Amino acid sequence: MQRGKGSKKNESPATRVNYEDHSLKFLDWVDSIGLEKTFFGRILHMMEEKFFVRRAAFIFLYCVLLSYTIFYQFDVPYNFNVGDVAHFDVPAPMGFEMTDEVTTEEKRLKAEYSVPMVFDFDTSVFERVSLGLIHSFRTMRTYHRETDWPKQPAAYRVKMKEFFQYKKEFESELGVGISDFMFEWLVDNKFSARIEAILIRNLENWYEGKLAEAPDRFIPTAQAAVVARVVHRNNLGREFNIPRNEIADIQDPELFNLDDKKDLERFPEGDRANILYFARSLLVPNLTLNKQETASRRQAAREAVIPVTITIKKGQIIVAQGSVIQPFHMAVLKQIENIRNEKRKDLTALAMALMLSVVIMVFFSYLKRFTLNRVRIEFKDLMVMMLIAFGTILFTKIYLFITDAAFVSKLGHLLPTSFFLYAAPIAAGPMLVGLLVTSGEIVWLFTAFISVCLGIMVDYNYALMIVSMVGGIAAARGVFSCKTRNDIYFAGVRTGCVNALVIAFVLTMTKIDQEGAVREILFAIPAGFIGGIFSSLFAMMFIPLLESIFNYTTDVKLLELSNLNHPLLKDMIVKAPGTYHHSMMVGSMVEAAAEEIGANSLLGKVMCYYHDIGKMEHANYFIENQKPGHNPHDHISPFMSKTLLIAHVKDGVEMGVAYKLGKPIIDGIIQHHGTTLISYFYNKALDMKKEEDPEISDQEFRYPGPKPQFREAALCMLADSIEAAARSLDEPTPARLQNIVRNIVQRKFSDGQLDECNLTLKDISKVEAAFIRILLGIYHQRIDYPRAAGGQLGEAPTSNQG
Repeated sequence: MQRGKGSKKNESPATRVNYEDHSLKFLDWVDSIGLEKTFFGRILHMMEEKFFVRRAAFIFLYCVLLSYTIFYQFDVPYNFNVGDVAHFDVPAPMGFEMTDEVTTEEKRLKAEYSVPMVFDFDTSVFERVSLGLIHSFRTMRTYHRETDWPKQPAAYRVKMKEFFQYKKEFESELGVGISDFMFEWLVDNKFSARIEAILIRNLENWYEGKLAEAPDRFIPTAQAAVVARVVHRNNLGREFNIPRNEIADIQDPELFNLDDKKDLERFPEGDRANILYFARSLLVPNLTLNKQETASRRQAAREAVIPVTITIKKGQIIVAQGSVIQPFHMAVLKQIENIRNEKRKDLTALAMALMLSVVIMVFFSYLKRFTLNRVRIEFKDLMVMMLIAFGTILFTKIYLFITDAAFVSKLGHLLPTSFFLYAAPIAAGPMLVGLLVTSGEIVWLFTAFISVCLGIMVDYNYALMIVSMVGGIAAARGVFSCKTRNDIYFAGVRTGCVNALVIAFVLTMTKIDQEGAVREILFAIPAGFIGGIFSSLFAMMFIPLLESIFNYTTDVKLLELSNLNHPLLKDMIVKAPGTYHHSMMVGSMVEAAAEEIGANSLLGKVMCYYHDIGKMEHANYFIENQKPGHNPHDHISPFMSKTLLIAHVKDGVEMGVAYKLGKPIIDGIIQHHGTTLISYFYNKALDMKKEEDPEISDQEFRYPGPKPQFREAALCMLADSIEAAARSLDEPTPARLQNIVRNIVQRKFSDGQLDECNLTLKDISKVEAAFIRILLGIYHQRIDYPRAAGGQLGEAPTSNQG
């Protein structure tokens, strides 16, 4: 058992520390490469610092995706087959010219096969073959004379085998390979000059014609002649036609016979057969097919054919109802599909992607320049805005496609097309961004961006662009600092009213002179109002999803967290009732102060509700939860006490992450003590310090921080300390409460705890006044109730008595 325990103890568990160690080793290895010290690395670093190359590339890729989505066309597929009967008319959605592919291909094939095959004609073939024959025979005759040939048959055969060492040299000079039998026959005939002469004379006769190898395999049956191109250097490039019947196939032995009969009569029948066989083996074609040139000329002939075109006008009935689908109909429908596919892949989408990228970069530059870096776009916010913009574009496109396919064709005589366009929930995008992003500059820039995209998507509809921009800003304004869910519905009503007004003005200016303008305007106005209502409904539908996926804490989520029936608050009132009451008081103080300085009062209040949830782990170590006369810190060292106090921040963060309280609440938990000194236990440690003990630094007794980074966290810090100090007063008189507020605020300010938040001195003055007002309301002076007979308290005094 001990051995097992020891082995288990020595195991290295797969903890987060181990993974961090591996990642640090990898980063150390990357640093050791020294890429940033090279010229290329310095160039990349400089470009990244000045031009933000990676961010620009990411934005461009997103804009490419968005642009192709904007120009993408949803089309109703026509599931026709040749021979089907059309149940409805199919009009041409556009005017175009198409090529009659069948007729054009027939003409191209005819032109292609009318081009004769091209052969290379080499006039120097006989010269090369004859020279090789002469040189090889002379060389062998020389070797034969130098060889001592015995007369005995056995010795002669041995010498013959030795002479075979020259066979490869003979074949190399001759240019062709021969059999051992033929070589032995030539040796027996001593490579006779008479045989050589017969061969040369017959080869010369044969090469007066045009020789090719298996020409019937390449020359079509219908071609009567081929083109021969001379490749000899003296006549290079000259061309002439050769009738097909004048080309001899070197694989046909019947076409090549010996003509020198007088000289052949001196040779026996076997030798004449060997001479003929040897002569035929020396044949090399002087005509060779030039496949590349033939293919090039045929391709040129195909391209020279002018395509047969057919003109289709927009609105022309391609397939009439009740007609039978013909191959021509299928070709026209396929051409329409191809044209639409090409439209969304042309330079228009790329140009728009570049334009949108420039727009986004200009917006970034504007925010950086005119807000003095006060407004920063976090990567998460950028990703969410990109997702919302893409979703808005995609949903609007699908919505318009569905309404066009399902309603416009059936209700077009009752409702104009613009009715369905302006009823689209296009303001849902700015409404969602307004709920998730608190910066007004970012929200209206996003609204301008998405308005441009929507206007371009709907055939460059500038009226829609103006309506979506003004209505989107109104929608974002409507959801700003919403306190209840009904505020989102009211934002939709407000957006609908703004849409209706803008539509009335814009359409009156642009279409009042057109026929049917009054009817279109009268229907578009209520459509704009409906679009605003739809936008709020869609925002309500998708905001919980975005909050959950990206861990956002919107005002809507804060309203849910402010419910006192939240599991954490219910646990706190049982485990740490003093902390619960303290958190409620702090929340009331921060809410009032936040309203005075224009901060998010709802965020501040909810943050205070949860800022001390970590105290539930060790509730009895915090004074508000202790019973009179019982303090567990009396039995432990001040170092252990400060560790327990600091631990409530870490425990609170873990609980906040587990319950998904959101980043602002968790940041408030981390920052609500800043780097404040735990002075009581620090002084206690100094009092207990002995002379031989090492010096005690005040940094050991400070919270790890960070200091408050935003106003709501700073208010939570101040209210937390002030409420705790006010609770400790035996007689909380107004003067003492005012002194406590001012002293604690001054102490926090002097300690630098407010340096990293954007609280101004004017804000601090307002905060002090709000805290004093709330504390005076909580600790107002009361009179003692008179006691009745028997020691019981009498009735409460009336208002006149109080």
